[in-house]
Amino acid sequence: MAFIAAGNILLEYVIGGAAVARSWTAYFATLCNKDAADFRISAHGLTEGYNELDPIAVGIIAIICVIAVLSTKGSSRLNYIASIVHIVVIIFIIICGFMKADTKNYSNFTPNGVRGIFKSSAVLFFAYVGFDAVSTMAEETKNPAKDIPIGLVGSMVITTALYCILAVTLCLMQPFESIDPDAPFSKAFEAVGWGWAQYVVAAGALKGMTSVLLVGAVGQARYLTHIARTHMLPPWFAKVHPKTGTPINATIVMLAATAVIAFFTKLDILANLLSISTLFIFMLVAVALLVRRYYVSDQTTKENRNKLIVFLLLIIGSSIATAAYWGVSKNGWVAYCITVPIWLLATIGLWLFVPHARDPKLWGVPLVPWLPSASIAINIFLLGSIDKDSFIRFSVWTAVLLLYYFFFGLHASYDTAKEYEGIQDGTWRKIEEGNVPSVTKSGIDAEEGRSDPATSTA
Repeated sequence: MAFIAAGNILLEYVIGGAAVARSWTAYFATLCNKDAADFRISAHGLTEGYNELDPIAVGIIAIICVIAVLSTKGSSRLNYIASIVHIVVIIFIIICGFMKADTKNYSNFTPNGVRGIFKSSAVLFFAYVGFDAVSTMAEETKNPAKDIPIGLVGSMVITTALYCILAVTLCLMQPFESIDPDAPFSKAFEAVGWGWAQYVVAAGALKGMTSVLLVGAVGQARYLTHIARTHMLPPWFAKVHPKTGTPINATIVMLAATAVIAFFTKLDILANLLSISTLFIFMLVAVALLVRRYYVSDQTTKENRNKLIVFLLLIIGSSIATAAYWGVSKNGWVAYCITVPIWLLATIGLWLFVPHARDPKLWGVPLVPWLPSASIAINIFLLGSIDKDSFIRFSVWTAVLLLYYFFFGLHASYDTAKEYEGIQDGTWRKIEEGNVPSVTKSGIDAEEGRSDPATSTA
């Protein structure tokens, strides 16, 4: 399960970066008084959805790759400057947008009904990709136990509030059916007669998306590095360059994959697949939180372990049944009278009959098991609103992950663990940092896969 989650996190970052890169092209086109199609190449021989080639997206990813490879500190400084510019532009959009607001645009507040809201909510998770990148910076913060939760929760609260305000602003400026899917805010200002403002917005959007791409590049490379340290992936990905202190191999490979997908794939395909991956990971995190809080190996009794398994299966099963019924039945409600009470009773049972096996020392998720159980139900429910083709693509990717895991990753990590069984803690620490010598027939090649831990910032 951990490997599936890790693989989908990597997929999330690759697809998210590709989607942002294609949006970058659209806003760049606005800045040049062009349409996005003017900068894309139509390949009529390719399948619909993959036939609009985007060389601009590939170019910006290449530039981001160079910056991410050269220096983590340099990337942080660039992000800091870009974030300030982005905040100024957001304030500009909100103030000027409300000046051109027309409340008549909200006269039909739910044009696609309740189902439209939930379908949009499922795709909305596109906007929440990247928060988990904060957690990859644990080795680069002074007090991770305190700073990481503050960074995660604080950034999510601020961004959610800004996202809602910007959505309201956009819909007050333009009727929903007139909103441009590629560069919505720039086109909205052009539509209300402020042509000059579209250039300010486009420039700010480019700054913001460049920052997003850079954060994603740093985060996804570190995810890949951590996985490679366990030998689930080749240790070559875990090597940190002694001069730059960055995982060059992981960065280049991940951004190369991002560039290939950005070159071919349309934004709507990317958005749906990205949302599935994100919702699935969020659901897994909630399950993992319950397991961590209620189960400790060799300490939790067999009875409590079995009760935990039963309640988790009931929570997950009832959530899947609710989502499936929502997708199949357009107006039915009878099944909800069965599935929702099962979820509720299972959560109550977990709360009353299974004691905590572990409590957080400094900071922990509140309202356990209610909050993670609700997270499981909500994420699975939103998955039921995503199209079938996206589920097929997601299933293919998960199948590939499992094949790789069972035929390579599992054995590689096991062999490494057996080879170094009983070694002292200090050496284990070096192994975790990617300083793992390879085993050959003639013995151990001490130089292969080795890097200087003093320069490792991954």
